[in-house]
Amino acid sequence: MGERSRREPERTVLHRAVQAGWAAFVRSVAAKERSVPRFCQREIEAFLRCGVPAYGVARVHCDGCGADDVVAFSCKGRGICPSCGAARMVDTAAWLCDAVLPEVPVRQWVLSLPYRVRALCAYDAAACALVRSVLVRAVSGFYERAAGRAGVPRPRTGAVAFVQRFDSALRLNVHFHVLWLDGVYGWVPGQGQPVFHAQPEGTDADVQLLVQRIRARVLRALRKAGKWVDEDAAADADCAPADDLLPGLAAAAVAGRAAFGARAGRRDGRVGGDGRWRPQAKGPLCAALDGFSLHANTCVAPRDRERLEALCRYAARPAVSESRLAELPDGRIGYALKRRFADGTTAVVMSNAVLMERLCALVPPPRKHLVTYHGVLAPASGLRPKVVPRQTAAGEEEVAGAAAGCRHGAGGGGGCQVAGEDNAATPATSAAAAVRRQQAQRRARARLRVPHRGSRRRSHRQRLPWADLLRRVFGIEVLVCPKCAGPRRVLAAIHDPTAIARVLAALGLTAAGVDPAGCRAPPAAQGDAADDGDAAE
Repeated sequence: MGERSRREPERTVLHRAVQAGWAAFVRSVAAKERSVPRFCQREIEAFLRCGVPAYGVARVHCDGCGADDVVAFSCKGRGICPSCGAARMVDTAAWLCDAVLPEVPVRQWVLSLPYRVRALCAYDAAACALVRSVLVRAVSGFYERAAGRAGVPRPRTGAVAFVQRFDSALRLNVHFHVLWLDGVYGWVPGQGQPVFHAQPEGTDADVQLLVQRIRARVLRALRKAGKWVDEDAAADADCAPADDLLPGLAAAAVAGRAAFGARAGRRDGRVGGDGRWRPQAKGPLCAALDGFSLHANTCVAPRDRERLEALCRYAARPAVSESRLAELPDGRIGYALKRRFADGTTAVVMSNAVLMERLCALVPPPRKHLVTYHGVLAPASGLRPKVVPRQTAAGEEEVAGAAAGCRHGAGGGGGCQVAGEDNAATPATSAAAAVRRQQAQRRARARLRVPHRGSRRRSHRQRLPWADLLRRVFGIEVLVCPKCAGPRRVLAAIHDPTAIARVLAALGLTAAGVDPAGCRAPPAAQGDAADDGDAAE
């Protein structure tokens, strides 16, 4: 087990950049008679206080040796904070693997959108929900129709959908990662438990057909909702003659449209095609069509829970990665790419002001879900209690599953079955059940070492406690005293600045908060054109 040390966010590149540039960015926006959205201000100002002891601490005490420690409060933001985003990512993945996704094959489907649809979905929650529902209906229909042709009774599938608003270059890029049960459940009411039928491996033609359907349905649904204007109609005003001839001609030439006459605003005629868009294969189980891209080549085996949790973390990951940020000698910020661009770019460089713009754009609108459940995994589904892992007393999910003799779900899965498999006990399954019982007993003993934690679980969704997250990710027992190895407990949460200062002084820690006046001045003004052509040093 490792030992925890304070995170010290004020020393990170992102915190220093935001502390230095945020006030200047707000003033520059106000000078243009505009204002930063209130929810963006709350998110970024809370990020500046996240992990700083001066703004609130929890006092931890060891009864054995009398040692004290403090833990700073977090902002719990879901936009730009790397620490809270990572905690949310781990908690979501743990919840999905332990209490939602049964032990059946899981396939990831990723839908990328063209620029106009991305911009529309960025802050129009209704449009985003509309696109997501089209995707869910199209892929669910693909699974259920194939199962119906195979004779599966009343086939139903399930999915968990994630909305991601970013790409590897810190650009606003709304797209969807959906984890689908790679098959269907067949169940006739009153005739036993639901049976899972795995979906045969799909083909490139299936993905191409799906992306074609999704594009047509998305555009049709957006037009019906009054949220989409065709390019030809939108170009009429853009290509209208202006007093200055050259700007109008240049705009029309860039768009490939006529600027004057009866065909003003219309596209150039094309030879050699019938005007219909056709999907193009971009790789195994990956197809693109008119800016819509669908990828389905990632699948996790039924009992590979470790890889499944890694996939869930990837889908729920935060927007900003602190390890890829770097402060350049000239004051600008470099952000390394995960993969090299087609033109060879390995990093993007931006000024502090541009970074503030990007962070504001990445903050999701408040009170809008970024994770949703569909099909048999939906909260109102009648089949959900029969297929998800059964939740019993804390630390006993695996024991209940082993006792029930069900191998499909971390906690018994309600006694579900998988078609083609025999649920009778074998020496291999008995050994696996014994291992699960031992693991559950070890986890239960670890929880009993925490005096302040209750043994009962509420029926509604609860996030994992901070101590459990650190234990799950880093193997750190923060509620075990590093001096005497005895249990520690949380005495109080302290909010009063005077009391915080006294506690920190007694522990030899600084009580200084964020002081924008002491920050370095913003870098000298530089043209944005220079940022585009430079690379991180």
